Parts: sequence; C-alpha cells; structure tokens
Amino acid sequence: MSSSSLRPIYLVGIETAVPEFACPQNAIRDFMIDVQGDTDRKRSFLQKVYAGSAIERRHSVLPDFILPLEERTFFPRTKDLEPEPTTAQRNAVFCVESNNLAALAAERLLLRIPALKKSEITHLITVSCTGFSAPGFDYHLVKELGLEPGVHRFHLGFMGCFAAFPALKLAQSLCLSQPGSKVLIVDVELCTLHFQKTFEPDTVVANALFADGAAAVLVTDDSTLVTEEGGPRLQLSDFASRLIPGSDKEMAWIIGEHGFDMKLSSYVPRLIENNIQTILDDLFTQAGWTRNAELLWAIHPGGRAILDKTASVLGLPPEALEVSYKVLASYGNMSSVTIFFVLKALLEKGQMGPVFACAFGPGLTVESALMAVVPS
Repeated sequence: MSSSSLRPIYLVGIETAVPEFACPQNAIRDFMIDVQGDTDRKRSFLQKVYAGSAIERRHSVLPDFILPLEERTFFPRTKDLEPEPTTAQRNAVFCVESNNLAALAAERLLLRIPALKKSEITHLITVSCTGFSAPGFDYHLVKELGLEPGVHRFHLGFMGCFAAFPALKLAQSLCLSQPGSKVLIVDVELCTLHFQKTFEPDTVVANALFADGAAAVLVTDDSTLVTEEGGPRLQLSDFASRLIPGSDKEMAWIIGEHGFDMKLSSYVPRLIENNIQTILDDLFTQAGWTRNAELLWAIHPGGRAILDKTASVLGLPPEALEVSYKVLASYGNMSSVTIFFVLKALLEKGQMGPVFACAFGPGLTVESALMAVVPS
C-alpha cells in the first residue's frame, strides 16, 4: 500500500548548522596543490578539478585549510603533511565537534517550534558516516537538549550520502505505527576530517567536493505543530531504494589507517544518468502519482556532473535544479546532510507542490522519495 493513502506524516521544520571556518574553494585548492602538486601535471589536474567543481566555498571544523603552514592546528606543520594524522586522531576530533554541531542544529530547530515541549519528543534518530563513538552524539543530545532519558534512540551509521532517506523512512514508519510520535532526526557529517594526501583521481575529486555540516528535522503526525513563522512544511509520501547492478566498485567508503578512504569512480554520474528516469517512473507508479509541470526537485548535489546529467536526462529546464546548484556552490557536498539543506532551501522558496527527492551513495545505492510542500 502506498504511504500516501495513509495518515498524513509531516516534516515540520528543518534547521542546519555549519562549522565556523568558511573556506573559499580556491584556498582549499591552494592547500592541496601545496601538498599534492609536486609536478606540473599534478598541478594542472588539481586546477582543472577545482575549476570545474561549481563550488565557491565549504565549511570545516578544521581551520588549517585557510591558515599558513606554521599555524596549523590539526595537520602536521610540514609541507608533505607527514606524519599524516591517524584514523584515531581524526575520530577524536569528530567525537568533540559532532556533539557541538549536532546540538547547535537541534537547538535552532526546537526554538522554531515553540509549541513543542522537549518532553514530548518520543524518538531520536541520529545519522553519520564520518565518525563513531559510544556513547555518541545521540547520547550527548539527550543530555544537552534536556530530552527525556527514556527517549527511543536509533543511529544510522556509515551508510553514506543517501542516509537521510532511511532516517526519514524510519521516522515515517514510527509515526504511522505509533500515533502521536514526535521524531527528532539529527544528522552530522564532518567529511573534511578525512581529507587524504594521496594523489589519486578518486582522492583528488573527493578532496574537492566534501565538506562539513549538520541538520535537524522534526517528523510527526501532529498537524497542529508548526514553526513560529507558520511557513510551509513537507508532507511525506512514498520512498524507494534501488541498487544499481554492477556498480558496487564505483563508490565505496572504507576505514583506512589514516582516516576513511573514498572510492569515487568517474563513472558514477553516467550510472545515475542511465538509471534515474526508471527510478523516478517506478516511484511514481508505486505512489499512484502522475508527473506534471508543477513537480519540484530536490536532488542531492553530489557533484556538478551528477546534477548536469540528471537535468539533461530528465529534460529539466535550467531553473529546476537551482536549489541543488546553490547548495553545492555555498556548502559543497556534506554527504547525508546535504539533502536537508536542499529541502530547507526549497521550503524557503514557498512554492507549493509535489517534490521528487533523491540521493545516492555507496553500493551504488539510490534512495528516493515523493513528498509535497504544503501549507501549515
């Protein structure tokens, strides 16, 4: 049965947070050229990748990308970054900074929904693929926000860029099965902790794309809960998950000795281009919806090529993916957090109508959803 035929479930508000260090893309490029560009060929390749990224700035919990070598606070004060920080050292920073950024996003959200009492939050879902600890930032949020100690906690870890969709799907299921539920989702990704010095195409592209950020959202069946400004909200409908055959080696996220290693093949945009139309059609059939000109788009900006190819194969006008391109330009790819930035920007535009949202990650996995921007 399509979820659209069941009781309405709403995403009431979205709040986001980024670290204090805003890094111009050119500054990160110069940092990486200093580390990796020991030949003309390498420098030329780095220049080309960064010039074509469509990213203007990214945010990081690390100030090192905008500091002189002698003032670095995390990476070694050496030109070759040796000795390279270990996975344990990178994860130690995650354990501190994820707590701070998660709390900031969640506090901003709760302030925007004044009618919601913290004691009414029934479930907490946390999401991240860029660090681990137990107890983790979910435990910290319960204490920092003053949630009930008996709040039900779930953590979705190490899934990659598409993880916001399983989180929303889980929240919807909880609200459908337990009427009156108020589910807080908090997503934190600190991708820049895992920048790598190895000069390989996958590494260079990953270093040029990924960034840090956090988001918090509330999902509930309580139609009386609205944000203080009374703006539009999202009504969740149907979800779908698709594994693209023969693509398991094209994108992967692996724990290495010196951080998490990203495998990111240049074929990923083509794989998405070849499959996105079928994925969209199948989801519309599942939901019993018909695609029309009023459809709004929330596509995970995994990179410029992915957005370009998606727009091309779906026959979209230039403005259709405007929000995704703007998020990419202003924030880069924050892994699973990014789609919440896109949905927030879509809500702020105030245009009502159906929404097709999707993201992709290791597998290659494509997660998609149908929802609608509706009045409060």
